[in-house]
Amino acid sequence: MRLRFLVPFLFLSTLPAAQWVLLRTTDGAVIEGETALASVKLSSTALKLGDILSVHNAAEPSTAETAKITAGLAAIQGADRKARDLAVEELTNIGVPVLTPLLTALKDTDQHEPRPLYRLFERIMPSNADGFDRSLSIVRLRNGEALRGTLAGATLELRKPDGSKQSLQWSTIRTLAVRQRAIRRTIAVHSLKHCQQIEYLDTGIVLSAASRLDSTARGFARLSWNADVWACDPDGLKKPAGGNYKTNLFDGHPFGALIGRIGAAGEVFFVGTKAAKTGLPAGRLTLAVNDNRHWQNNAGTYTVTLAVTEAYDTGDAQ
Repeated sequence: MRLRFLVPFLFLSTLPAAQWVLLRTTDGAVIEGETALASVKLSSTALKLGDILSVHNAAEPSTAETAKITAGLAAIQGADRKARDLAVEELTNIGVPVLTPLLTALKDTDQHEPRPLYRLFERIMPSNADGFDRSLSIVRLRNGEALRGTLAGATLELRKPDGSKQSLQWSTIRTLAVRQRAIRRTIAVHSLKHCQQIEYLDTGIVLSAASRLDSTARGFARLSWNADVWACDPDGLKKPAGGNYKTNLFDGHPFGALIGRIGAAGEVFFVGTKAAKTGLPAGRLTLAVNDNRHWQNNAGTYTVTLAVTEAYDTGDAQ
């Protein structure tokens, strides 16, 4: 993936062909609809909308966003798991304006897991898009490039699913993602880092109501190091491991199984070695390995290949 810095301004033009986009505004509203926007012009470079995956506006945070950033960073470092997960999702959605407060909040420590505050950094700013000027917005392209520049004022016309129309200024848009007909990626879900007791892996894929999810997974996870009765593939334990455990299930799914969730507050569903799902809620797809609070002795990784249609690519898996 290559990085180019194009500091000047971004100009918008339109043409009749419409594409689906997903917007998040600076007041936190999430809006999906079709736009006839043709291209994004960054300095002397015209970027076709069809070549763009996502745009992340680095403009100064609104008053509401500033409050969310302060509260979110505190929640991520707190003991309430639900509040922490919701805060990680919220700050990931706000994006670039979180960068400096986050870097300020990070402290030297010998702690390794869990470290959701540390991993939040790469969810917001992957290393291939980082640079000295933190005030520049990010435009991610389908060819793998990440461009940095300054978004200028312009108007985006949107037709929402109910047929109503809405006009938005770029100054009110925090992020924009262009719907992709198909997204395919292979990711690693680690039984320790991505144990559901610690943190779900954010796939970087946001589903729409029209999405279909197909996945295959392989690999081997050990949930108790040398005890083979606690080892399994992505389908999880097929029978109870014995001892104090009379069931192979935890929270309704097998120990060690690959599980998924749409959004931090979403219902957990089974993924396993092979899955084909439609009708999932719209939202951010996350994956984890199912386990209880005794997660410290986990080892092993599942390699998961995802094929998702009519969805949004908002970043690399983190």
